[in-house]
Amino acid sequence: MTEKLKGKIVVITGSTRGYGYAIAEAILKRGATVIVTGRSTDAVQSAVDYLSGLGPVSGEQLDVKNEAQVHQVVQRIVKKFGRIDIWINNAGFSSSAGMVLDINPQEALDMFLANDLGLLHCTQAVLAHMTPRNAGLLVNIYGAGSFLRPASPTGLYGATKAWVSSFTRSLAKELKGSGIKVLGFSPGMMMTDMLTNPRVVGERGRDLMKRYDFVLRFLASTPESAAEKLAQAIATQKQEFTEIQLFKPWTPFLGILRVTWENFTKTGKIPQYELHYEPAYRFDNKSDK
Repeated sequence: MTEKLKGKIVVITGSTRGYGYAIAEAILKRGATVIVTGRSTDAVQSAVDYLSGLGPVSGEQLDVKNEAQVHQVVQRIVKKFGRIDIWINNAGFSSSAGMVLDINPQEALDMFLANDLGLLHCTQAVLAHMTPRNAGLLVNIYGAGSFLRPASPTGLYGATKAWVSSFTRSLAKELKGSGIKVLGFSPGMMMTDMLTNPRVVGERGRDLMKRYDFVLRFLASTPESAAEKLAQAIATQKQEFTEIQLFKPWTPFLGILRVTWENFTKTGKIPQYELHYEPAYRFDNKSDK
């Protein structure tokens, strides 16, 4: 498997920390050349410095919401490396947890611009390069909501991920026979900053988070584990379009068994997290006057 990624040029959006950073580690260990991206120049440079011991890595400052910047970054990478073999659309975020009616609509707009419109910008830019070559792999990271199940207490985030899966399936159909492969990958819950340092909006949101520590213990995995599975999927994909969901119907049952065993043997660890509570959003007519 390692040799299948050796020498590949791989771009990962939103890869200065969290799951994207773990993906960069996993891909570098398989011999690929990795370009990490992020909105902060300092964060990009820091990630490059830490990852440089694993293999050839460089960085690009990139805000996926900025269409012109996305195209410029793609052009710079192609000019420097000659091609892009794999592009991983990982950039995105969940603004807060709570009931969908309690969250500021501006947060929904911000998430859509990053999670969805940003993904569209990147896809259009990189496929403009891949299509003439009739080669390449596009990876879109799914999330809660991608398979149309309720995603509370992150329902608005889940709605943006439902868009991602619908977009990916339409794109895969349109690209059929082009030589470009598409992978939709759902890593499940991971112990990243998005889960360990969330904002919680409204009283009902607070109620939903009462057993948050237990949920994290039996459902959340490490980003490193999910990144290894993604790297393996990329290295072994043969079909034009593949969807992979790490969360299985039996995942909660296995999680409960594991937590029960950890409690019995006193080997389990309490997840470290911090919740930040805020009042529910309510529209203020006075703000328009």
